[in-house]
Amino acid sequence: MATANALIKLKSRDRLDESLLSEEAGQPGDDFPSEESHSLDKPSEEGIFEISKKIEMGEMAGMFFNQWGIIVFYSALILYLIGDSIIYSTLIARSLSEFFVNLTPASWAFDMYLVIFFCFSLPLCYFDFQKTKLLQMTTLAIRNISLYTMIILAAMKAVNGDRKDSDVPTVNLSALPNLFGGAVYSFMCHHSLPGIVTPMRNKSHLQRISGLAYGSVVVVYILLLVSSGFAFGVNVKDPLTFNFPADQYGLVGNLLFLFPVFTLSSTFPMLSITLRNNIDTLLQFAFNSEASSPPEESKLRRLMLTLLAVVPPTLLSYFAKHANISVDELVGFTGAFAGCAVMLIIPAGLVYCSRKIFSTEWDSQKGSRIPKPSNYHHSPFAGQGWVAAVLAWAVLSLIFNTYEKWNKLPSA
Repeated sequence: MATANALIKLKSRDRLDESLLSEEAGQPGDDFPSEESHSLDKPSEEGIFEISKKIEMGEMAGMFFNQWGIIVFYSALILYLIGDSIIYSTLIARSLSEFFVNLTPASWAFDMYLVIFFCFSLPLCYFDFQKTKLLQMTTLAIRNISLYTMIILAAMKAVNGDRKDSDVPTVNLSALPNLFGGAVYSFMCHHSLPGIVTPMRNKSHLQRISGLAYGSVVVVYILLLVSSGFAFGVNVKDPLTFNFPADQYGLVGNLLFLFPVFTLSSTFPMLSITLRNNIDTLLQFAFNSEASSPPEESKLRRLMLTLLAVVPPTLLSYFAKHANISVDELVGFTGAFAGCAVMLIIPAGLVYCSRKIFSTEWDSQKGSRIPKPSNYHHSPFAGQGWVAAVLAWAVLSLIFNTYEKWNKLPSA
């Protein structure tokens, strides 16, 4: 993000310098910038890496990647969002079917609630959400309250229960692919960072804040793992919210059981809208088409893209349920492949290409004799060797996960 901002400022300075030279030659243009805009658009060398403009990952891919790189970027992001949508649909339908187990036959309860959720969410996915701050804050509060409640209840059960030591799950190396995929899925927020980082007024402690946030998440996951492992042992249910039945925990158990319904239903439309927009961008880029069209065609285009973003994940959720694919396996698969690309491969590629393009642009404007300014947002792992290490780790992980999942396929 910092290098993308620096590149934009460098290019705008170059255009400004050309305008100044043109004015000195007595050829001012109609769109010649004023003195005020000159002071705003011509940053100092020290502040050129200031993150002042929100540049989404798609914009960065367009700035730093070639045609095939952009196609790979959007394809990986779309596959990740489709996996997200499948997981959301499956969790919501499963939670509702288990919660109303006494009201609907188990044989078709999941299918019915999946159809109900599809009919409810499809109209919402057609529109755009502009102001989602209140919705995001509410969802964040519900998620945190639910997580800490599960940790406390599981810890109390572990302390007061009659669990045997043999019930505690042991290390299972064959579950490493799912662990890797789950870890990637849990910590993967790279596509949201531009919207999180840019509005911050003081970015001088950006690395410290990011480290604290990730560290807090690790602590919560460890507490949830240890408490649930000692409380429920090898009989822990998937998802974890199913381990707190209402006959033991009352209203709290009911609320935890419906936790995926409350939180995921509110974010599913935004997820589908994001998926729809990315599919639209990829199609425009692949076929060199423009988004501008008559109102009637625009409405039809949006309707078709909305159906394309919502229908396939719903159908895949149906097939996954009837193929007995668990939520844990869906998370592991999504994180192990599409999540790995979005979390490791694409960011490493952006870092490498952005540095190369910025160096080329700097040398063309300033000359190689003038040293490039230092990016004060750089991490302790800023060397090119770390970029290669991340890519190597991603490739090895993809090979390992592919091999493990291939061996688990049923033989003919």
